[in-house]
Amino acid sequence: MEAKTGAGRLFSLDFLRGLDMFLLVAIGPLMRGADKAWGLPSSVMGQFRHGWVGFTLWDIIMPLFIFMCGAAIPLALTKRMKDGRPTGAFWRHVAWRFALLWFLGMMAQGRILTLDPMQISPYNNTLQTIAAGYLITALLMLTRNRIMQIAVPILLFAGYGVLLACFGDYTDTGNCAYRVEMPVLRWIVPAGSKAFEVGGYTWFLTTMMFAFMSLCGYHCTEIIRGEYTERRKMGLLLALGGGLLGLGWLLSIWVPVIKPIFTVSFTAQAMGWCVLAWAVLYLITDICGLRRGLGVFILYGKFALTAYLCHTVFHAAVDRVAQTLAQGLPRIFGTAAQPFTLACVTVLVITWLVWIRSRLGQAGGGVVNNR
Repeated sequence: MEAKTGAGRLFSLDFLRGLDMFLLVAIGPLMRGADKAWGLPSSVMGQFRHGWVGFTLWDIIMPLFIFMCGAAIPLALTKRMKDGRPTGAFWRHVAWRFALLWFLGMMAQGRILTLDPMQISPYNNTLQTIAAGYLITALLMLTRNRIMQIAVPILLFAGYGVLLACFGDYTDTGNCAYRVEMPVLRWIVPAGSKAFEVGGYTWFLTTMMFAFMSLCGYHCTEIIRGEYTERRKMGLLLALGGGLLGLGWLLSIWVPVIKPIFTVSFTAQAMGWCVLAWAVLYLITDICGLRRGLGVFILYGKFALTAYLCHTVFHAAVDRVAQTLAQGLPRIFGTAAQPFTLACVTVLVITWLVWIRSRLGQAGGGVVNNR
């Protein structure tokens, strides 16, 4: 598959988004299938699970999506502004994007399609965290005060860290974010609702960190779009990524690295890895132009939302199709390998559906991306 991107796009951003989605939709399921079939070392499979304390490969998926959404904002919204001021198209795009992501998030994990108030959870999905970060970043983009644009994410980061340090501990029900989560839910959902089954994750107060991550992506794009030499851009990105990573490691001396509540030590490390990953891919693909053989990742990157919905909302239908297609494979590969072969077929089905989505976009007059 030939890798193509539209004019004015950052190839590395599509590539990084595609890698992140491929990790979620393909690599993770394939590894779990292999583990069921043959058993893999716990040290390997531990990288594909979430824990309460610690940092694994699986933990980077959600922060990276939020980071990349923020990175795409200047590319998507600048063209909808005139003389630095928002137009009607700007506000329509922001409102539609926010509403769409929020609703799809409630479809994915909020159980909104049950139409049962006791089942519905208003805020508990990655798409909704992207929507929240998107809205805050888009609004901050309107200010022309560069100092404020830099100060806000720093204040959000520091403020959240102080709140968690001073008003609770770092246990799953004793942390400040959880203590905020419960009263807010009691105010907006019926008593006894499944929305209270938060599973350690927090969302409302933690929006401060979702905004911080989105703003990190925004500022990285501003560096790349700035009037610097390519060497200068790379230097700034590497310095920012290395600084965030070092800050996260330093803070972990006092603050546990906890993904479900996005402690400052976890978030700084996650953003450090995100910035460094983008810097490396920007050097390889956008500066050096090494792009051959990346088509499948670009496909997943441009149509990440489609792949995500196939993996979450429509997973039952996708699994049923995969089971039908894979029913004869045990005769060839054996029964023991069936979990892995089924995972392979499932990945192929999702890839095929994403490819169809890309062809429909082109038939409609151009590739429709997920910015």
